[in-house]
Amino acid sequence: MDSYARTKYIPVLFLCLGCCYALPRVTLLNNGRDLPTSNAQIHYNITNAEVDPPTIDEVSYVDFEPAFTFPSKKPNVCNDCVCGLGRKTRIVGGNITSVYEYPWLVSMSKKGTFYCAGSVITRKHVLTAAHCLQGFDIKTIKLVLMDNDRSSISRNAIVRRIKSTIIHENFHSYTFNNDIAIIEMDEPVSVNGIVRTACLPEGKTIDYTGALATAVGWGRTGETKPVSNELRKVNLPILSQEECDQAGYAKDRITENMFCAGYILHPEGAVGRDACFGDSGGPLHVKGIYGQLEVVGLVSWGRGCGRPHFPGIFTKLTNYIGWLKDHLNDECVCPPPHRQ
Repeated sequence: MDSYARTKYIPVLFLCLGCCYALPRVTLLNNGRDLPTSNAQIHYNITNAEVDPPTIDEVSYVDFEPAFTFPSKKPNVCNDCVCGLGRKTRIVGGNITSVYEYPWLVSMSKKGTFYCAGSVITRKHVLTAAHCLQGFDIKTIKLVLMDNDRSSISRNAIVRRIKSTIIHENFHSYTFNNDIAIIEMDEPVSVNGIVRTACLPEGKTIDYTGALATAVGWGRTGETKPVSNELRKVNLPILSQEECDQAGYAKDRITENMFCAGYILHPEGAVGRDACFGDSGGPLHVKGIYGQLEVVGLVSWGRGCGRPHFPGIFTKLTNYIGWLKDHLNDECVCPPPHRQ
């Protein structure tokens, strides 16, 4: 099996004692009346605003070129765009970043309230978590692209509505297994200008264990703090299945369709780096040797924010390469730069 590992991460020294069951990171909309209990909104947030700003250059590079292994026919590849490339930005202050660095990022709001995120993967489609859609009236959901500050929609922002959705047929709203969904926008977007598509994993057998990944979002900067209006990013190591099994979650709680990223025991300078309330469905990226960012995970669930023994849990996209291909309706995908 291929591996992205370049470094070893923190070993687990002890386990959480007592009752360590996982709870969803719930954000209630309109006092909870619009939020089905089967569709708890578990959001991605940057919880360490005081650490040195992690840059995209810190993300692990792939030191090999994996084969593009869709299990069925080859994908329909566009010839006028590339995926996974943003514009490097230099913003002073904490871990604030720009949508121009992640030009596939989508903000999802319901009746004016931000609640989830997604990633543009074709001209027509957005990838997100299933729990961001199940139980909601899609007519009330607004998609906003290329908008840095959530406090107001900028003139460069692109607004779309939802035409249709595909929620994984085996999504389980209690365990969050198969927490993945596809949105078809009501109008296509141009993906060879300011908007770009995210790259998906290039092979279903790739093991990203040990890679330093980057997550972005507008979520809370702490477990008890409000959501952020400014887009933020954080670097998180992808943990092995063995490390994940030794975290504080219940036995067999982490399925083969999930993986952990973050810290079990927080080293100095990494306290509070985790997923939290604010951007469920948002992307977790690993950087390839040609500079492209691959979305390898979707923010799914976790317990608390930045708590020791409870790293964030992500949907493992390598398990869904075939499922995605089967549901994109032959829409062309932008290739990574080395395959253009």
